[in-house]
Amino acid sequence: MWVVLSLVSAFLLGFYDIFKKRSVVNNAIIPVLFYSTMISAGIFVPFILLSFFKPELFAEGFWHNFFVEPLSAKQHLLVVGKTALILASWMFSYSAMKNLPITVVGPVNQLRPAISVVLLFLIFHEHLSLTQWIGLVLAIVSFYLMNRSGKLEGIHFKSNKWVYMLLGSAVLVALSGVYDKFLLSGEKISPSTIQAWYTIYDFLMMAVLFLFVWKPKRSEQPFEWRGGIAAMAVFVTVADVIYLSGLKQEAAVVVLIPLILYGVRLIVSFVYGAIVFKEKNIRSKIIPLLMVLAALVFLCV
Repeated sequence: MWVVLSLVSAFLLGFYDIFKKRSVVNNAIIPVLFYSTMISAGIFVPFILLSFFKPELFAEGFWHNFFVEPLSAKQHLLVVGKTALILASWMFSYSAMKNLPITVVGPVNQLRPAISVVLLFLIFHEHLSLTQWIGLVLAIVSFYLMNRSGKLEGIHFKSNKWVYMLLGSAVLVALSGVYDKFLLSGEKISPSTIQAWYTIYDFLMMAVLFLFVWKPKRSEQPFEWRGGIAAMAVFVTVADVIYLSGLKQEAAVVVLIPLILYGVRLIVSFVYGAIVFKEKNIRSKIIPLLMVLAALVFLCV
């Protein structure tokens, strides 16, 4: 069952990437993020309130996975730190996605597991296995090949600031993954609690940017409401909930879940970009795509 849940979550995240692309093209990024995070936070507010006033509702069964535990002031600050990391990553990622083809963004984004492995090695002194080293080499080669493909569309990775923003986003997300490991194992905070409070703090931070950064200059950065903004929030929230449900199952093979999530998500966004967005040079991007998928396999086994 956990495999089915992981597959469903991965498909939803793939469509989340698609709606994200549709929402930010020729649109102001800050209000897109603001309204999306507002919807996500609204989804979790009932869980936070019910966990506080009616904790017995989460005593057992399926709903126990969504119980939001009380946190200390220190733990709240730690979740705020995670939120700041993700928010900075989003600002970079959305800016890059607005200006790059999704068939370039997808494979570069999926280098995150390789970056995560390097960070785990550097920070926690974890040893890399032979298969992980192979995965890292494949990830590096795939990035080189994607660079060559990008040049056919006038995208030079060495001098393109949007590519650097995309890589910066990947590094920040990888750091967040390491940070999550600390929150889950070091602070013993449950995944549902982290996710619930993360959405709240994410919305509050975006509200500050919305009111004091974007709104005074909204005439220079026009915003158009699109249905994809709401779809983004719903798809990523439901995907996370399904992912947590699969992760909680005793039979779940944890190291395989990232492989399923990243692989299927990449394929969905890549195929959609090729068919619907009619992006160019698809053939030259297929080999780097397959190498990224192979790298994911080696990194996760």
